[in-house]
Amino acid sequence: MLRLSFIFLFLSLPVRAQDADANIIELREIISRIVDVQALESGERLAWEARKAEMAALLELHRKEIALLDEELAEAGKSAPGHDSSTESIRYEIEDLKNTRRLASEAVARNVPRALSISASLPAPLLREVDPELAALRTWKPSGDPREALSSILSLIGKSQQFNRRFTRSTETIAGREAEILYLGLGCAFYADGKGSGGIGRPGPSGWTWEARPALFPQIRSAFASLDKKSPPVMVELPLEIR
Repeated sequence: MLRLSFIFLFLSLPVRAQDADANIIELREIISRIVDVQALESGERLAWEARKAEMAALLELHRKEIALLDEELAEAGKSAPGHDSSTESIRYEIEDLKNTRRLASEAVARNVPRALSISASLPAPLLREVDPELAALRTWKPSGDPREALSSILSLIGKSQQFNRRFTRSTETIAGREAEILYLGLGCAFYADGKGSGGIGRPGPSGWTWEARPALFPQIRSAFASLDKKSPPVMVELPLEIR
């Protein structure tokens, strides 16, 4: 088990109504640039970076695969025969179109369960974002239009990639208490509740699991206070364990 530390420097930025979104984006970029991963050996740092990028790489590979399938299916739809085509060529084109659609439907049928299985390990805020896509995939039938499922899968992957590139705040119930949560992409999260308890969360095949770490409560609350501009910018050190 490698033990690393994230050090966040929270900076205050002036926010006006007309450029709030721009400042939020700028704040995230600044935080991302100054995240310092401290490791005892360079090998540990490389291992952490590889693990951090793993989900992003898998999502991108899956997105490209589905996008290519979508393009092939769209191209097949353009091959409608012309009026001057011979009966034989028309027959072959129709058979080819049917075959392409059959292969596309089979490929989509294989990928729908994969997409639904990935959703089991997604954090709650992202699950709320992709609820329409998941609902569409759950009701899709192999006899239906494969493009509908393709669109939902591509949207699911795209939103997951975006979530993995940012910090996300959320309020959820942990151990029967309402807690504030800071997700660091898809790989880790920290939480603090109103009773002085804090801890760390990690994704798993059956959902996120939360481990109480009371000693982290002061640092986590300090991080939230800085993000909410309730206190001056401070350096906050939070541990990240790689197992």
